[in-house]
Amino acid sequence: MKKRRIIAALCSASLLLGAAGCGGSTKNISYQWSNVAIGGGGYVTGMVYSEAEENLVYARTDIGGAYRWDETAQRWVALTDHLGAENWNLIGIESMAADPVEANRVYLLGGTYMGQNGAVLASEDYGKTWTQVDMPFECGGNCSGRGVGERMMVNPKNNKEIYMGTRNAGLWKSEDYGKTWNEVTSFPTKGNYFQESNSIGIMWVEFAPESNDIYVGVAETSGECIYRSSDNGATWEALPVFQQGLYPLQADFAADGTLYLSYADNCGPNMSSCMNGAVAKFADGKFTDITPNLDDGRYGGFSGLSVDKNDPNTIVVSTIFFWSNYGDNIYRTTDGGKTWTGMFNANTGEKNYVMDVSRADWLTWGLEEAKLGWWTSDININPFNSDEVMYGTGATIYTTQNMTDLGSGTPVTVAFDAYGLEETAVFQMASPNYKDGEPQLYSIMGDLTGFAHLDVTVGPDEAHFMGAASGGRPMDLDTAYENANCAVYTIEDKNKPVWYTTDGGSTWVEAAAPEKAAGGKVSMAADGSCFLWTPATAGNSNIYLYSLTENKWFYSEGLGYGAEIAADRVNPKKFYAAYNGMFYVSNNGGVTFESTGQMISDGADIYTVAGKEDNVWLCSGTLVMYSEDGGKSFTSIKDINFGAIGFGAPEKEGNYPVIYAIGTAGEDLNGQEGIYRSADKGKTWVRINDEQHLFGNLSPKYITGDSRVYGRVYFASNGRGIVMGDIAE
Repeated sequence: MKKRRIIAALCSASLLLGAAGCGGSTKNISYQWSNVAIGGGGYVTGMVYSEAEENLVYARTDIGGAYRWDETAQRWVALTDHLGAENWNLIGIESMAADPVEANRVYLLGGTYMGQNGAVLASEDYGKTWTQVDMPFECGGNCSGRGVGERMMVNPKNNKEIYMGTRNAGLWKSEDYGKTWNEVTSFPTKGNYFQESNSIGIMWVEFAPESNDIYVGVAETSGECIYRSSDNGATWEALPVFQQGLYPLQADFAADGTLYLSYADNCGPNMSSCMNGAVAKFADGKFTDITPNLDDGRYGGFSGLSVDKNDPNTIVVSTIFFWSNYGDNIYRTTDGGKTWTGMFNANTGEKNYVMDVSRADWLTWGLEEAKLGWWTSDININPFNSDEVMYGTGATIYTTQNMTDLGSGTPVTVAFDAYGLEETAVFQMASPNYKDGEPQLYSIMGDLTGFAHLDVTVGPDEAHFMGAASGGRPMDLDTAYENANCAVYTIEDKNKPVWYTTDGGSTWVEAAAPEKAAGGKVSMAADGSCFLWTPATAGNSNIYLYSLTENKWFYSEGLGYGAEIAADRVNPKKFYAAYNGMFYVSNNGGVTFESTGQMISDGADIYTVAGKEDNVWLCSGTLVMYSEDGGKSFTSIKDINFGAIGFGAPEKEGNYPVIYAIGTAGEDLNGQEGIYRSADKGKTWVRINDEQHLFGNLSPKYITGDSRVYGRVYFASNGRGIVMGDIAE
């Protein structure tokens, strides 16, 4: 089996040295990496508490890697930022296992999509460094069934042994702490249930507490879904069928040897057709149906399940696909499933909890109170604290503060608990010349649409959440650089494609489009007085000008479909355009455009420079050009290959802004893609990240600096949120 050593430093507290400058000498710069605070934003598919060490818990996501809770810092720490373009598929985590004997050991199974083989990552130091073992089978960390139980499990009686279930390659085993793996050929099935063309396969592995018998849950249409071995995997027997057509998504053992199971009629989470489910326990060779029956309006199935390690009769389960006004429900029993108490009753309106999302208020999503959760696949009782129940949702992590009060009349407080964990797929950001109280950053992204960030270190509130305003998948964003309260974005909605704000994102207004066209590109004048819109309609030759002072659309003349447009960051009357291989300029606020006569590369992206009128940069891979006379002439920069550039505050007022870039340069021209900066107008470049900080999939490529904080850079990722770098003190 192919192996290689990969060293990964912790993202949130790491310092790294920039490489030598390219094209000239420059001093090394140490950077500290973190994230713009949002508060999750994506699907947290699983969490695992360590049974060997208090306050140690890990979380996995479907496209954003794995995290460890840092109790001292009270935040999550990213563990897989060493995975970059070469290994981007591994950042979707299929499963993880915390060693119940040696707390320092932890294992991940990485692989985002079927079609590419996955890998096991093994760590002996809490995830600070990893050994990677490439596996000969596919994984589906972002496929159907990604929220089922843990496919990896460490043998608590012999922690050198790790069992690992797969989607289409059966059961595997390591006998040397995950260094080498072999298939358990005695295991009788690989699973035959497919969902959305993806094999679900083996869903979980569990060890019985006293006998150490191995139990394995498989998605089998016959109903024979649970297999047991009493001889360390040499032979296997199928347990009786509980109910054909239901699949045991998760399982957990009580200390008395009772196996508890959650069932649903599909394996979630994408499909919305799940209409049936059950909760059962297996003891003394038979199943008992203990499904909560509270006449509370519940439908759908069950997924998350956890047994209290301090009380074998206390269990919590979560629904899945219960699209009530409150979201998915959570039930708790203290008598082994004879009776249950729910967090709410959708029929009567009884509600036994309160939500605390004060650190990420956008999670209210336009409602009076945030929902309890949706896509609640995994739920876990802290083995050291029965009041703390942690669960993942399609958007974040929540933790209860007083779960033992459920049913007592005292409401259970459910609090946002994803600080430091960021999993958005980001498209663009813009940092205007903001003042106190104005947005420091605007952003657009998948699923959530976007935000106006008043403070990039604090989770946004609901008032500045674009998803609560327009919803929809965004396509483009721009802000008025000299008027930070003004911004505009587009979404893929033919009926309402263009939205703008003049109050810093507190309210967003639809600019009723002059034609039905989904999304498109926008560019806003430096003072926010107007913006240009290029509709995303093939063959459309119209470009429109919207005046915010007149609330009216006009035609913009001189360009056609496919034109790239950017506003001058100083002069509100100037716009620039790239069209049909020529450079264009408008000196009348976008009413008309005229060619400057300069030929440029087709497909070049245009960037304008804060505080520098007539300064325009063009980027198209190996060709980067800049002009200081409004496009009348251009200077080329050699020995670089950049996918995106952006600008941030200079070290001293009046100096040229710092330029940031994603790509390769100088001696690294054909090497690993990196994050670069130049403080001398592109004469020299220094790489500011290293091989331990590659941040997964940086696509689409987008980068910008902060307009006021010297040295601060933001760049987009597909699953790791908005990564933020600051010069280390």
